[in-house]
Amino acid sequence: MQPDLTVSIISSDNLNLLLPCLRSAFEGTHEISLEVYVVDNASMDNTTEVVKATFPQVTVIRNEVRQGFSTNNNMVLHQGRGRYLMLLNDDTMIQDSALDHMVEFMDAQPRAGAVGGFLLNPDGSSQPAFARFPHPMVEAVWPVLNWYHHTVEQADHPFEVDSVHGAAMLVRRGVINRVGLLDTAFDPIYSEEVDWCYRIKQAGWQIYTHPQARIIHYGGQTMNRIMPRKYELLLSHRMLYFRKHAGRWAADVYRVTLGLSTAVKLVCWTLIDVLQGDRQAIKEKRKLHWYILKRLPSL
Repeated sequence: MQPDLTVSIISSDNLNLLLPCLRSAFEGTHEISLEVYVVDNASMDNTTEVVKATFPQVTVIRNEVRQGFSTNNNMVLHQGRGRYLMLLNDDTMIQDSALDHMVEFMDAQPRAGAVGGFLLNPDGSSQPAFARFPHPMVEAVWPVLNWYHHTVEQADHPFEVDSVHGAAMLVRRGVINRVGLLDTAFDPIYSEEVDWCYRIKQAGWQIYTHPQARIIHYGGQTMNRIMPRKYELLLSHRMLYFRKHAGRWAADVYRVTLGLSTAVKLVCWTLIDVLQGDRQAIKEKRKLHWYILKRLPSL
């Protein structure tokens, strides 16, 4: 019998978060049938053995060499049997009936191509879970302006958005058949879900966020270990997104505007560092902007 939902979870040495994530998915889902895959992304913490022993109903795919987000999820999307398929981060906790709500909504909205969960911080406050499609100049100056979650954090019903966060994104099988899988050019990570959402919308489907599909997201548990590399990937893959969907001119506009805004921010953080001093957070921001500015030509 075909399962209602196939869930794809990628884990890289995050066993302490993966196990509660899996437990929350099974214990918090009541109305639909689940097919769950874990891609053990060359972990060194015995992820494969522990998951198989603790959750025998989970299918584990073991990578001997670490792969990117799109490549890993595509393995599951390609072989998953569910009516719907979902990307789910291993650093999430599914709240009661969240997955039930998402599938129920998709069943009732045939033009909906994808729906995202409503992401929460561990303290229960809302977290960016959706965004407008990025504009090269706006994105280069202040990326956070692209997120507008605070204006609708009290929403009672699903609402349409441009793109949703890949930490908890459910997609209709027919959409994948039409627009294809995640683009592996965005490996190892960042902007692949924005690219996917853009292609979904261009194909005529709608994308929603579901306020009742509440999912705690701890966020950045892998990439926060290598912060400068994280920002380098964020920026280079945003450049790739603009080049792919708006042409070289948009990527060039983004690069020039990013360079100017980063230089201004670097000067500001340097002045603050000189005036205040002895604050590690300020020094780190100054170092990060200098790091970005030096690498901008090669992005």
